[in-house]
Amino acid sequence: MSFHLVVTKPFLGFVRGDVIADAAKMNEILASDHKKSVNRVASPDSSKG
Repeated sequence: MSFHLVVTKPFLGFVRGDVIADAAKMNEILASDHKKSVNRVASPDSSKG
């Protein structure tokens, strides 16, 4: 199962409710102080039918 991030507090031009699914951007955010401004949300595995 993969995941994406949902913004809970605005930062760097992102607003509350934005979904971040780009793996490189997610890694960058999770490695910074902005990780406190997002929630990890499980995404259904699209390879399963």
